[in-house]
Amino acid sequence: MKLLASDFDGTLNYGDTIMEEDLEAIKAWKEAGNEFVIVTGRSYESLKKQLDRYDLPVDYVVSNNGGMIYDGSGKELMATYLDTITAVDILYAMHEIPDVASYVVNDGKQRYKIVVDPNVSEHRYPSMQPTLSEEKVLDLGQYAQLVISMGNQMDALELANQINHFFGSTITAYPNNFVVDIVPKGVSKGSGMDFVLTYSSVDDDSIYAIGDSYNDIPLLEQVENSYAIATAPEEVQEVASETVSSISELIQKNM
Repeated sequence: MKLLASDFDGTLNYGDTIMEEDLEAIKAWKEAGNEFVIVTGRSYESLKKQLDRYDLPVDYVVSNNGGMIYDGSGKELMATYLDTITAVDILYAMHEIPDVASYVVNDGKQRYKIVVDPNVSEHRYPSMQPTLSEEKVLDLGQYAQLVISMGNQMDALELANQINHFFGSTITAYPNNFVVDIVPKGVSKGSGMDFVLTYSSVDDDSIYAIGDSYNDIPLLEQVENSYAIATAPEEVQEVASETVSSISELIQKNM
């Protein structure tokens, strides 16, 4: 048996679409008796809609960049939460940072969006509408992940560096294309994968991982057979053992 751990957005999902050849390859991978794991910065709530839409078979989901983990049926196996004071301090500061379009908080069950500057282009959550006032969001008391949407990718990279500099004792900020994903210190896609492997009996040399962005680096560093999508930043490609154009290409190489 083999195990493939895949990032979602930019690796499997492009513009809210999963390519048919990737879907067929994943189904063939599963039919051969192998395991398939999604490892994503998304919340489970957001990902579940896509899993249902495409009837995508998964054995585990590592969501929130490793902060929450579910089995294939959606049962929660593990959850970690941000320090509340730090989370609220970061959210307050977003109104003082230029080029912030919005932020989304995940309390472990639901997501809530706050628009910071409507004049900044919203790339990640353009159709998501606010459902709570900012006052109520700041008073939730429990935060599993914060996602800050920026106007461009370089600003996201710079903001992640700033957040790690000022708040790095309790949190980690990952640049992820146009957004910054903020999770508890020590949480990463790599730590999430470690947890999944306590449930799996797959040998180390039969574990594969693929990703396309900076937050995938801990995952790619965790496994022997690591792949980067060919359009990934150079820093991501340097960590990977190989580059491929798609998940279907990876599966064809290793079936």
